[in-house]
Amino acid sequence: MGLLLLSPATLRTIEVVLDGDSTSDTPKPTHSYTTYDDIRGHVAITAAIPTNFSCVEISLVGTVRTTHPDHIAPIIAAPGTAHVFLKLTMPLPPSVYPANENSDTYHLTPGEPLRIPFHFVVPARLLPVACKHELDSPAIQDAHLHPPASLGGFLLPRDDLAPEMATVTYGVHAKIMSVPPCATAYPQTLASTLRKIHVTPASSESPPLPLGKGSRYVLSRTKKLRRGVFKGKLGTLTLSTTQPQAFRLPPPPTNHLTPPPSTLTTLTLRFDPTDSTCAPPRLGALTAKIRATTVHSIRPHRGIPDEESRSSPYEIHSGAYSTHVSLASHEVTPAAAVWTYHLPAPAYERRDSGYSTAESGDEGDEGEGGRNKMAPYYTATIPLPLTLPGSKTWVPTFHSCLVSRFYTLMLEMMVHPAGKSAVPSSLALKVPVQIVGMGREGNEEAF
Repeated sequence: MGLLLLSPATLRTIEVVLDGDSTSDTPKPTHSYTTYDDIRGHVAITAAIPTNFSCVEISLVGTVRTTHPDHIAPIIAAPGTAHVFLKLTMPLPPSVYPANENSDTYHLTPGEPLRIPFHFVVPARLLPVACKHELDSPAIQDAHLHPPASLGGFLLPRDDLAPEMATVTYGVHAKIMSVPPCATAYPQTLASTLRKIHVTPASSESPPLPLGKGSRYVLSRTKKLRRGVFKGKLGTLTLSTTQPQAFRLPPPPTNHLTPPPSTLTTLTLRFDPTDSTCAPPRLGALTAKIRATTVHSIRPHRGIPDEESRSSPYEIHSGAYSTHVSLASHEVTPAAAVWTYHLPAPAYERRDSGYSTAESGDEGDEGEGGRNKMAPYYTATIPLPLTLPGSKTWVPTFHSCLVSRFYTLMLEMMVHPAGKSAVPSSLALKVPVQIVGMGREGNEEAF
């Protein structure tokens, strides 16, 4: 009986070469794409010894991997899972293979490399088979079938604020298959490779979140101000805002000349003095941070996790990782926030005709929260432009079956009431904000 000699994998090499690669690039660069972009290149295969093979498979693959180290079950290793949400396999005609009399077997000859071109397009939607688990509503599946953005994996030199427990990976996978020894056997993989790419899908801005009572988001904060610790009340200060428009990421690739993503939020202040002698407080430091939250699970999400719904029966299988990045910090000058004095006009008296300017249920001059609608008050408006720093890799807001990424603006303002013994106070807001990817011009149907 003769010896069966197994050739090591190093005797066959397979490499994915993308358009734009340079022969001098070591290591190979990470190419970035957005929705409807072409991914072109070729697979180069060489062999050091004559080798028979049956076919070559080239696929565009997207995979989510998660682990949950805080799982309460007694375990040796942290439980994890992987989900292939995208696999597009390119059909290869026989003409790409070496000429051969037997259509089921092809030959690799040393010194004659095989080069097979490929072409993929980044899809705007995933197939329904990518999301087959139970859902709270059909709208959840619509979100899960939008391709998630590349996340984690240290593909790019700048931090994308992702934990090690969650990765979203795209890549071109190529493998060369052996000739089965018999008709009932399966071919084996002789050599394979994965060339990772970075994908930032185009996305559209969602409507502002509906916020109910008990919301973890805070769009308005009211605080009573005093002249001192044991002194009388100066009045009531209210800081409020609304959900701003989304930050819009330009399509890749970007450079230092690309305008950074920005948005504008407006802060509104209202001061209701106790009496006419009470002046509005002096405004101090204003800080703005953005909090990136990555929710990862080893079981598919039935809903959309966000700041409102992070507490759920599925917490045992999921975790959340948050980190903050500073966006702005400065002192508010008197010129930047001018207080305007308002003296409400007297309400119209009830007319004999039976018509009234007051809505049904109005009682006297008390407004919302017991505020006297006839009392004078002050208002000020502060426009706050915000820009995402270029020191990070920003990932669009997305919600997939196993991983979600969403953002919250953390705004805080210091106020200094009048009076020598007055204690400074702070008012903090937590505002939902989105980051969306912009499609390339000419592909408007992608976003």
